[in-house]
Amino acid sequence: METKIMMLIMLIAVVFPLVLDRPLHKIGTQKLKALGMNRFNYEGESILTAGGLILVCSSAITGLVLIGLLLLRGAKSELLLNGLLFLTGMITMGFWGWRDDRTSDRDAKGFRGHFGVLWRERRMTSGMWKLIGGTSTAFYLSFSLSNSLWAGIVSFGLLALSPNIVNLFDLRPARALKVFWCLTAMAAALGLWTIGASTAMANWIFLIPVFMASVLMFPHDAGGKIMLGDTGSNALGFAAGFSFVIGTPISVQASMLVLFLCLQIAAEFCSFSRVIEHVGWLRRLDQWGRVTEAENKKNQTGSSGLV
Repeated sequence: METKIMMLIMLIAVVFPLVLDRPLHKIGTQKLKALGMNRFNYEGESILTAGGLILVCSSAITGLVLIGLLLLRGAKSELLLNGLLFLTGMITMGFWGWRDDRTSDRDAKGFRGHFGVLWRERRMTSGMWKLIGGTSTAFYLSFSLSNSLWAGIVSFGLLALSPNIVNLFDLRPARALKVFWCLTAMAAALGLWTIGASTAMANWIFLIPVFMASVLMFPHDAGGKIMLGDTGSNALGFAAGFSFVIGTPISVQASMLVLFLCLQIAAEFCSFSRVIEHVGWLRRLDQWGRVTEAENKKNQTGSSGLV
């Protein structure tokens, strides 16, 4: 595909989420409020959750527009297939997260908790359904994206674990967004270094709208106005995993899979929030951009004209 056409399509991938942001945010928050999607955050404040639904809708609409443009321009079938698989996976992972956000079943935590409930009570938690649904989705997509058994196994592990990895960090405002940015920046840098700029650019066409939507969501999440919920963290986690699967060599993918496995095991035995609090640079990065509850109240008081 011509470079000018590729640049135009990438420009649309950036601009379209900007155009969609305000109307989708207005409609999305109204619908979430109507559905009673409020949950208590880490400070005990009732906050609107599942805001990731707005992010998923923005990314999906933009992605469909891009696929339409690529079809008109006679793009390679591999690029179109990657786009369709990406949108399918992100929407599906977002759906399983939405299903979990909608339930009031919050007692079981982690893999041990969900399997424990299944073993003791013979009952499927919403988290267990999410695990089964997400794993099935990852299995189907991984072997559609891979051309060998080994590559399929590695990509399956990445796509199955990455949604949960980002979800593990979604315990403080905007933390999941920052983890997503770090992972995708790492995937982009390694992709440019190993497979070249032109191939990496093509791979990122469908990831750019997600990145833009996450940037637009940041002030709402960091400001304590809305939470991503499992809907958003699962979709972002899948996008991060997908960026490694299509944009980096198998050696990098295998290394990231080992890292994800280590993080998943560690999460069963320790608190990431506690670790972040005790490491200075992690704590500063975690708190960057975040608006505290005291600042929120001060801003609200100032805007109402009270002294």
